[in-house]
Amino acid sequence: MNYYTKSLLLLFLFLFGFHFSSFAQKNGNFAPSTDKHWALTFFGGWGNYFGDLTPSRSPFSSQWNMKGGSFGSALEKRLSHRFSVRAEGSWTRISGDDAQTASVGTFEYNRNLHFRNDIFQLSGLVQFDILPHSGHFSQRRLVTPYILTGATLMFHNPEGMTTEPYGNTWVHLRPLGTEGQGKENTRPRYSTTALAIPFGIGANFKINERLDLGVEWTARFTSTDYLDDVSRAYVGDAHFGNNKVAAAMADRSRESVAVLTGEPRQVPDQRFGPGDKRGSNSSNDGFNTVHFRLRYILSKNKAPKDLSWLHKSNETYVPITYRSNQRTNNTASTTNNSTFAKYKDRYSIQNLAINTEGSEKSPNFYYGGLIYTTDRNDRKHFNKKNRKSYYNLYYAPLHDLYRNEQTRPVNIDTTVLNKFHHHSAFQINQEQVIATMYSADLPNTKVAQHKLFLMDILGENVWKENKELPFNNEHYSISEPSISNDGKVLYFVSDMDGGYGGTDIYISYLFKGQWTYPINAGPVINSKGDEVSPFIHKDGTLYFASDGHNGMGGLDLYECIMKDGHPFDIANLGEPINSKYDDYGLILNPVKRVGYFTSNRIGGKGGNDIYQLNVKEINVSRLLTDDHKNLFVVEEMKLKGKVISKDTRSPLPKIMVSLKNKETNALVTKRTDNNGSFEFDISNESNYEIFPSAFGYKRMKATDISTVGIFGEEHIEKTLVIEPLEKKVKLYGKVTNKESGEVLRNIELVFISPNEEENIYIKSDGEGNYKLEINKNKRYYFFVEEDGFEKKNYAIPDLSKFRTVKSMKYNIKLAPKSK
Repeated sequence: MNYYTKSLLLLFLFLFGFHFSSFAQKNGNFAPSTDKHWALTFFGGWGNYFGDLTPSRSPFSSQWNMKGGSFGSALEKRLSHRFSVRAEGSWTRISGDDAQTASVGTFEYNRNLHFRNDIFQLSGLVQFDILPHSGHFSQRRLVTPYILTGATLMFHNPEGMTTEPYGNTWVHLRPLGTEGQGKENTRPRYSTTALAIPFGIGANFKINERLDLGVEWTARFTSTDYLDDVSRAYVGDAHFGNNKVAAAMADRSRESVAVLTGEPRQVPDQRFGPGDKRGSNSSNDGFNTVHFRLRYILSKNKAPKDLSWLHKSNETYVPITYRSNQRTNNTASTTNNSTFAKYKDRYSIQNLAINTEGSEKSPNFYYGGLIYTTDRNDRKHFNKKNRKSYYNLYYAPLHDLYRNEQTRPVNIDTTVLNKFHHHSAFQINQEQVIATMYSADLPNTKVAQHKLFLMDILGENVWKENKELPFNNEHYSISEPSISNDGKVLYFVSDMDGGYGGTDIYISYLFKGQWTYPINAGPVINSKGDEVSPFIHKDGTLYFASDGHNGMGGLDLYECIMKDGHPFDIANLGEPINSKYDDYGLILNPVKRVGYFTSNRIGGKGGNDIYQLNVKEINVSRLLTDDHKNLFVVEEMKLKGKVISKDTRSPLPKIMVSLKNKETNALVTKRTDNNGSFEFDISNESNYEIFPSAFGYKRMKATDISTVGIFGEEHIEKTLVIEPLEKKVKLYGKVTNKESGEVLRNIELVFISPNEEENIYIKSDGEGNYKLEINKNKRYYFFVEEDGFEKKNYAIPDLSKFRTVKSMKYNIKLAPKSK
């Protein structure tokens, strides 16, 4: 079996594996969501021949002759998380010389043949990435190793150099028929067109969002044995008649000088005659290439922008990260236990009647009740192999839970319930929920890891699968969803690569109707341990569980204050919510008076139980005692804060701020000081509303302030944000190249204002002019998406400083990229 036949067999096996993999992806596990982009590649390197004029006919020969260059280009299309296809055109020069590779006295030395061959190739290749891609191309791996194969159409015509008296010039060898081809009653001349089967390995190294630098080695097994014009036997001088050049090129053993090197050589005593071996046709010729590749991604599918920077405040702060006692496993803390017990009299907890001898966990609010996960004994939904119940979703009404009355939970009916475990679910709106599902014990199902599914609510307890979320992946889990009150921020748990520990909390933003690629929530929240069960409250506070922060043991529940959309500060919720066992999955109602969480603490009914958390009503006139230790309630408190402008995020002095007691209707009004600060006296167990008012600013809806259930604190802090009235200003000017002064036509500019959902897209006209209308009281930035210019943000002057201006000329000078 020659190299070419072996190559066809290997290609068949590779393509069969490709088909099988594709079939598995279609009928089994879903492939990760991948951006199917185009890429253009330019490459250059060397070619290395193996055949009759080399010591070894193996592509893995240790003797490399890299005198021939090789270069070309390719157009690539990514098809899936592992597979790409490419069309490639290239040129490679290969060569061989007995005088340079053979030892004196050997057959090859005496033969003294040489050649060079310029090979033009058109290839169709399939690339298989060893490490899978997922998501947008900008989030691809830093290093991507791969293997490849395909088919190549080659055009070649070997040459040899003549000697005196024939002029020392390169001539094509095929027309000469050096082994007797092309004569009457002989073999026909070999074709200058051939096929090749390439096999290769390579790696791409990410340089920036769109650019890769790669290296690739490829062996090409061809359908011809005449890349070197050598295959069979000598035919003798008489065969060539008067064609002295053909005779000289067919048998070069009589030459006393190696023509390519100019070195003298020993002429053998015995000449080769007709029928003597000249080469071997036992296997075909081939060649290797080593290429360095520059790959540029052409796709217009822009990376999902992390728009959170638009909401950043100008205020500088240092987040409190609680890292001093960080541990991979949260064993009992060395922190003084009084820290965790500081507010234990504020809450009461109780084990719910819905708990069973099995496990109940992951509660979430749903249609006036709770949905939760349980593996309670279920005769309908169980694994027939091990007779164990699947984790399923159940519903229980809140009015029964408040009274802790025995109730009969209702099973949530879904179209895929019988196939999968259900882990958790979060209601987005009246029509849809996001649910976590997985199947750890069923082969050939489409859920191998925890994955998130969008489900349509057909009835109160009937769901239908809609679609997977785009960042599900067969190589890691995505689970435990929680969505912000406005429906635009999704929090979830994953063990994907690049995290801080085992499982981390990730964030995805809804941008133009699509969920962006996940962003790690960062080191304030995530640790070297596991973070699970995020819950984003209506007021923007994030709750989660972790075994990697300073805690009481096992998984503890934490509160994370979000500032300008970013984690700012975390705190352990302490006793009685946390224990030395696993406590997780906390949810709270809108006013934070009632909540539910999961725990496997001692005293439960099963493996994991759901507990109800209640904030105690406090009578401020009495003295609280705890183990004979007096704990006094602070009856008078302070409400402190600042008023800032929404557009500039700067404090506003001399602004009227009114505070109203909602029970007594008592109203107190004060002005902010020169720093924009205010301070009010407030009482315990009271509800207030506060609102600022100022000329030139929109009337703000009152903000609720409550001291119910808060004691042991001396003051509450609140920042009020007010929005200036909208005043339009016409902005116009010319767009030019900053260095050359050249007018830039049809340049797209994107204008951005912090806290604005929509960006403004405009283009300069045929004379480089632009114009748009903007809000005078807002700060604007702009950037340009055009190639060749710096990708940075440019600031528009603060127009609020100009009280009477209605239009303003602002010429834009774009800085070109440095070469």
